Amino acid sequence: MNIFKQSYKIVRKNSDTIYKGFGFKHHSDATQYYVHPNNESYKGTTTLCQPIGEALSLFTQFVNSVDSQNPPTAPTSDYFTSDNEEITFIKLAVPADWRENNIVNPKIYAYNAHFDNDNLTIAAYAENGEYINEDWEKNADFYAMLPCFCVLLARECSTNADFSAMLLEYAESPTVDLFVNLHEDFYQAHKFDEYSLKYADLSNFDTANMTSFRENFSIISENKNIANSEPISEIVPFGEGEFNTEYLPLIPQLSEELPKTVQSICTAITAGDVLSTLFYGPAGTGKTMSCKLACQAIKLPILEIINCTENLDEFILGKFLPQEDKIIFRESYVTKAIREGGAVVFEEINFAKPQYLAFLNSLLDDNGFVRLDNGEIVRRHKNFRFFATMNLGYFGTKELNQALYNRFNVVVELAALEDDFIIKMLTTRVPQCADKVEKMLGVYRKIKKKIESEELDFVISPRNLENWARLAKYEGYVKAAEKTIVPIAKSDRIMENTIRGIIILYKWG
Repeated sequence: MNIFKQSYKIVRKNSDTIYKGFGFKHHSDATQYYVHPNNESYKGTTTLCQPIGEALSLFTQFVNSVDSQNPPTAPTSDYFTSDNEEITFIKLAVPADWRENNIVNPKIYAYNAHFDNDNLTIAAYAENGEYINEDWEKNADFYAMLPCFCVLLARECSTNADFSAMLLEYAESPTVDLFVNLHEDFYQAHKFDEYSLKYADLSNFDTANMTSFRENFSIISENKNIANSEPISEIVPFGEGEFNTEYLPLIPQLSEELPKTVQSICTAITAGDVLSTLFYGPAGTGKTMSCKLACQAIKLPILEIINCTENLDEFILGKFLPQEDKIIFRESYVTKAIREGGAVVFEEINFAKPQYLAFLNSLLDDNGFVRLDNGEIVRRHKNFRFFATMNLGYFGTKELNQALYNRFNVVVELAALEDDFIIKMLTTRVPQCADKVEKMLGVYRKIKKKIESEELDFVISPRNLENWARLAKYEGYVKAAEKTIVPIAKSDRIMENTIRGIIILYKWG
């Protein structure tokens, strides 16, 4: 039996709305949020169905109950996985509101479900724990498909790390985009699978030698709560007189807020426990800004910011230049920072040619030094600090030499900016876009999702949105997008038309 195909034909008699499903209904079109690359709809649309959508809602509700800080209201709910991941078993208490709203039959207080080698066994239980002895096939609408899809969701989480991470993200912060994404990924991964389905009592199923999700997740949750509750030490800046007076104007003066991930390492940078810091993450996540904010917080002047895609060459430490009738060696600001103290920032360091980075191996070693082309050896000043940024996984980037990578004292990942942060950034910098910012964000999410799901060599970042908003003040959002958003396709005509198609989904007038 193909229950994934069948799920599009089964709908509750009392309502076709997906319970706790953002207002979506059975067969709702959700194309504007996500289209899976394996979607075979002749219209190319993403359509949702009630059984899968409600299974996602119920399973997510169970995941949210597993919190070490808040004792679960349904302590019997859990799922178990065998060591070889071939067997999955779930015990699922049905919340009261699901019965009160007739999402499930009022007699059902719990489900058990078992998956093993494409065999599905399900059971329903009354309030007193008594097994409800009904025939599955004759009562498909009575039992619906909740237990089937919930045990398969449990199996998907135990065997697919990406899906599990996305579901946990959704459980923590539910959004309509993630809901559609989970529904569609789940369906597309299993739409051709056939299962043998039966109804039988599972109350005596032995889980003693299986791994409990609740136990594992409780440990993870507890550790996360401990990490989040640990106080961040007060930032200690460099004192007066630590730097050459002429460099003090190079201390950044910015209005942005210092991210917590950066704040936690600032004092270690001041103290010298962290000499070299690498920030990495997607474009537009504020990697260079984080370097500047850290230096501002600890009053550290930045003597040089170098974009490795353009400015890094063999003369990075200085070069010989003619002066009147002499040839003199003029050192760079990188060398001045090494000699006298201060910071340098190498942007997009993994674009650089390895031979131009070779001097960093000795500079960032325990007894840091560099050898200039004039033969002079410059010892690293005690107040020299090195920052670097890089994007991962983008076209044209390279992996850093392992020896250099190991010389970074701290490596900080900056995740993609949250929607709220992007909205605040855009409306602060371009107040005129306030009434369009949600639509702009919708375009951003759809393009980003397509790039990620199809592993395309394109990049869209919040910077593109800011450029779009600024130009739209003069020629409107559709025309401005042609010069700021469509060009991310880098002349790929198919991608350009895809972006245009996404933009015209919205009303910009």
